[in-house]
Amino acid sequence: MKRDDLRLSLEAEVEKWSAKSYEALRSELKDGYARCEVGEPYHVEVQLLEDRTDYVHVGIGVCSEHAKWSCFHPLSASFLVYRDGRVKK
Repeated sequence: MKRDDLRLSLEAEVEKWSAKSYEALRSELKDGYARCEVGEPYHVEVQLLEDRTDYVHVGIGVCSEHAKWSCFHPLSASFLVYRDGRVKK
């Protein structure tokens, strides 16, 4: 897997998670989220970096066992989802 392919996977995860509401993110990410199954094209970890009364700050990292460099230096991104529904990427 090339870096550009992995970047597309990261962008897809950001779109997926940033579409969720403030309340849903607080609930779903209370203990973090990780998908690291063997055979998947990439692994993803999602963490709640900040949980404030007015917004949540979410961090996402992706890596692939098909691109060994990415396991040491995963691609990552973060975004904010505000209580009122605004999203800042």
